Amino acid sequence: MGEFRVINSSGFVERDGVRQDLETDRTVAIANISRDTDDNVIVAINGSTIRLHTLKNGLDALEWNARGTAMLHKADIQALMNDRAPADIPAWGSELDWPGLGPVQMVLLPFGFSAYTGFLISHPGDKTVVREMEFRQIFGPADRPQFSVNSHTGEFE
Repeated sequence: MGEFRVINSSGFVERDGVRQDLETDRTVAIANISRDTDDNVIVAINGSTIRLHTLKNGLDALEWNARGTAMLHKADIQALMNDRAPADIPAWGSELDWPGLGPVQMVLLPFGFSAYTGFLISHPGDKTVVREMEFRQIFGPADRPQFSVNSHTGEFE
């Protein structure tokens, strides 16, 4: 599937029903995303490899409470996927240990047709931490094939 730039686009911490926005983190990471033969998604990022399993019922299998935040809502993802039914929008997820956060749930969803959005959800202590990520595919000269078409003859060089 390729190489993607990853940023943390938004997030919040909730404690005792009170939400506080996380500071904006504009650090850019590079992730390689691929699929295996079982349609699991493999994300290689910062020296780690994360296997996310296909979630039965796709987007319909997920619930997250984005009220009062700039985070994507389920309806946003549906709109970006041409208003497909939630069960028809693929989603992948896994429970894993995340440095500095402990156990987290990581979820990856399509963000249109050439990008993904993801969520890291953790419950350290008496709070909930949700971080939204954007994965934008990298395009450009480095990704072009090693051949070109001669504009005068129409033949491959």
